[in-house]
Amino acid sequence: MSSKIGSCRIDAHGVDNEVATGWRPQAGFTHSVTSPDQLERLNASGGIAVSFATQGRSVHLAFQGSQSETLSVWETQSRTGFITSPMMTAELVTIRFVETGAMVRINQNGADVIVSPAQALLTSFDVMRREQATPGFSAISATVSRSAVLDACRALFGAETTMLPQFETVVDLDTTGLRAVRSTVTALRQHLSTAAGPIDLMLPLLQEVLLYQLAASWPMIGTGPSLHIPTATGRAVRQAIDYIEAHLRERIAIRDLAEAVGISVRALQIAFKQQMGCTPINYIIARRLDRVHAQLRLSENETIRQVAASWGFVHMSDFAKRYRERFGHLPSSRRAGG
Repeated sequence: MSSKIGSCRIDAHGVDNEVATGWRPQAGFTHSVTSPDQLERLNASGGIAVSFATQGRSVHLAFQGSQSETLSVWETQSRTGFITSPMMTAELVTIRFVETGAMVRINQNGADVIVSPAQALLTSFDVMRREQATPGFSAISATVSRSAVLDACRALFGAETTMLPQFETVVDLDTTGLRAVRSTVTALRQHLSTAAGPIDLMLPLLQEVLLYQLAASWPMIGTGPSLHIPTATGRAVRQAIDYIEAHLRERIAIRDLAEAVGISVRALQIAFKQQMGCTPINYIIARRLDRVHAQLRLSENETIRQVAASWGFVHMSDFAKRYRERFGHLPSSRRAGG
């Protein structure tokens, strides 16, 4: 829900060229509105992308999430329904997964689309005129910058790509790829629900996963750009592994990894899957877990949280889940001698 109130504009990189008067990054926000007076105060307070209006005398609206210049993720629930109108212009792409109820989106050209449960919406924020949610509405949504999506398309389809593909606006969640996009948005929401510092190495990986999933899995109108996938050798995978091991405590972007070994992102993903049985991102996470696993027995003066954080895991519930999936027990068992 990355936004700007008033006439200020967020450019293609999500960076504002003027002083923000209403919008502000928020690591976490929670709003619960049950009266017209509360709704009026919410609209007056600013800080979000849209203004809200009721569809009747009663009002119930709740939403919570986080927002920044590059990524915003939030959940919305409403028993009464609501109407929203943009209070900004921004080069952002909106992704929305409707869970219950429905939403009608009316664009600047007068065209409208309806998004129902088990469907998802992908559209540019700046074409919206207003949105109307039915009573009983709930959804999880995200915004990413248009330039970030374009960069992901270039990495997958080739550097000659100069425009975003024309994605379908509303799709059914009937493919594994689309369900994976939904899962990644949910994982980002859970990950961002707890504040983290700069040592969080999971967040940039999840953001990158979302962009590549979006570019590769969302249906396009027409044929879309051709996917050029040169064959990657075993040597390229070994070089990629060497790069990962040398930079394991640093932020590793898959695009940088592919460039370091001289192949495309898509070729690297396919080669890793074929030769290692996993994606590059899953390999990076597994190797960081391995380092934590080894260090827990050697660093008795450090807490489990400190050891995990030293390898980029700052959300303990997510870390414990991943650790147990890999080793079959909780990290506390390892510290106890298991």
